[in-house]
Amino acid sequence: MTVGASRPVVVTAGVAVGVTVLAFIAAVLLRIERDTAMAAGQLGPPAAAVPGELTCGDEPCGVLTSLPVGDATVELLAGDGGKHGIVRVLAHGSSTVLETALADLGVKLTQRSLVCTEGDATACLVRGDQDGTVLGEVFVARDDKWEAVERPYVSNAAYLDLVPAIGHNSPEIVLATYPNCMGDADECAGADVALQVFSLDGTSRGCTRGYSALARMPDWPDVSLTDRELRPCG
Repeated sequence: MTVGASRPVVVTAGVAVGVTVLAFIAAVLLRIERDTAMAAGQLGPPAAAVPGELTCGDEPCGVLTSLPVGDATVELLAGDGGKHGIVRVLAHGSSTVLETALADLGVKLTQRSLVCTEGDATACLVRGDQDGTVLGEVFVARDDKWEAVERPYVSNAAYLDLVPAIGHNSPEIVLATYPNCMGDADECAGADVALQVFSLDGTSRGCTRGYSALARMPDWPDVSLTDRELRPCG
């Protein structure tokens, strides 16, 4: 009876997480279309309430946080309540404004939502929580030009980060997942959790074995995974 009663909860949770993922993918595609239109001169930059002022949603943007990255400064801007985020890169007397797909989902952003790491490739991750699921989008500097990576990242186990890679020259995206549960962190409490590692181009490098909790992983909360600690996911 206990096992039978728990199955509908897992199925419902799986549907909820699946809807979140699909919505995020759709938001990424919409953002790509807007970026393409802007590059072609068919669409202007985000509107300004007054000259020189960016708007997040229907109000002026405020700077949530900023990080020095090489010779540039990367800022995360958002409207009231941490919604409608925008990434702005200030470098060499110029600025680059990048929209995030998270803005289309109403994900709440905080001062901890922006993380950047340097290497042969420099990258920043913007992440936010929505109903127990962490969503993120990566921005990479290539030849001094910043652009969004066309891949969304979703963690149903409440962990998503950008970390230096051991034995590699570029940072990696690491997220936590429940291999045997499709719910969020609350709904999958007690289930084994694993880390999945991605290269900056979105290629999965593999997963760790399952652990009873994130705190049980070696050296947690410092994440430094070697190739021998990874195995095929699934």
